[in-house]
Formats: sequence, C-alpha cells, structure tokens
Amino acid sequence: MKKLQSDALLNFARSTRNRIPRKPYCLLANTVYAALGNRHRISPLPGEPVFRADDGETRIHFCRLRRSYRFKRGVMRRVRDLAHEYHLEVIDLSNGGLFVDSGANIGELGLWARAHELDYIAFEPEPLEARCCDLNNFGGQPGTRREALWNEETTLSFYSKPESADSSIIDMPGSVSRTEVPAVTLDGALDLSGVAGTVIFKVEAEGAEPEVLEGATKSLARIDWVALDCGYERGQQQAHTFIETNVFLYDHGFVPRHADIRRNRILYQNTRR
Repeated sequence: MKKLQSDALLNFARSTRNRIPRKPYCLLANTVYAALGNRHRISPLPGEPVFRADDGETRIHFCRLRRSYRFKRGVMRRVRDLAHEYHLEVIDLSNGGLFVDSGANIGELGLWARAHELDYIAFEPEPLEARCCDLNNFGGQPGTRREALWNEETTLSFYSKPESADSSIIDMPGSVSRTEVPAVTLDGALDLSGVAGTVIFKVEAEGAEPEVLEGATKSLARIDWVALDCGYERGQQQAHTFIETNVFLYDHGFVPRHADIRRNRILYQNTRR
C-alpha cells in the first residue's frame, strides 16, 4: 500500500511538471519528496531559468525538472554514484592534478573533482547545462567552455535533446532543435605539458567519442586516465563506439583497468606514464 501511495504521489507530481509555474511546482514536488523521505528539496533560481537542489549540506543547480529525482539521497551521494559509474574512485589522487570533463552537463563531476582538490575544466555546448555548470563550479562566472570537442577546429551543427541529456553533434532520433556551435580539438584548446599531478580525461560525447579522441592525440601523452562512455548513442542507428575508441586508445598506450559493460563505461590507464 505504501509503495502504491508513493507511486501515485510521484505520478501526480510528474503530470503537473510542465503545466504549472515553477514555484508552485517546486512546493508540490517538495511535499512529495518529504512524504517519500527524500533528502533533497528544490527551488527555482530567481532571475534564471534553472533550479537548485539542496539537501541541507550541499546545493547544486540543475535545469531539467525530470532529473531532479537524482538528488533524492543527497547531492554528494549522487555525485559519488556518478564518479563510481566511471570508476574514478580507484584512481590515486594523492598528488592532485586536473580533471577535464568533455560533455560536462551540469558539472556534477566538477563537485567530485574539487572535493579531491583537482583543478577542473569543463566543455559543454548545451546552454542551460553550461550555465548550471558555471553556477556549480565557477561561482556563476562563465568558466564552462561552450564548445564541442572534435577532431578539428570548425563550426558544427549541434542537435539538442537536453531532457534526456543526449544532445550531440551527430544527429540522433528525437532531437528537438539544431544550432551551430564552435568545435575545437583538445590539443588546440589546452596545453597539458606543464600540468602537475594526475590528469583525468572524461569523454562523454553521445556517440562522438572517436572524433573527440582523434582531436586529443598529442594530449593523450600527458593524460594518465581516460574515463570513457562508449555506449549505444551514435547517430540515427544508435551504435556503440567501443571498437573504434578501444583500438585508438590501445594504439596510444592505454589499457582498460575497469569496465561496466552494462553502461559501457570503461576506465583506461596510460601505460606509457
């Protein structure tokens, strides 16, 4: 009976998500969260089209209401769970270093990086997500790079599918809009030669992972770990990118150390360092 009541509350909140103003919706959602025993509460950010989730200890900004449930066990619990999905907890971070986040979304892994005293660089071309990443990691200043990583410097069509965090520079089923965005290579965007400590490169490009890595050929010599999402997300056929990315990384001295085959997330270590 309790589960049926919980499901009914959730379904009611979801059904009103896009039909009532932001503030009343948040009040309704928080009533539901309290009834379910969830830790977080949400509120609209005044003057901006984004929201905050607060668990009493940590606050995070987000922009898609349907994803607010991710913080129900606490903000940092969500952040740690995401880091675990990329196997980041196995990396020795005693010497500090740098976390480069390709496909940063709202910058959740920036909270993880900064908690481990790593410098953080984020690439995210989706405007609202990039704004949230700014708020979450750069004090609201425009620190998130609004560029797509690619294998050359150019301008590309960007196919937006933000509600499910599936936006990509490769067209896919269900995209809702198309805009033009600047594309850069990691090699051209960053100079990693003088970076001290451990360098981690997270690659989540919704199917464009091969091109992102091709644009990072020189940088890979200084990167210690690549945390890769190579799942079924490329183009209209929703193909995986495991074979291409695995061969490319192996040719550059990287070997897989940990893998989640269900999520197609693999952590590679540079054996030449």
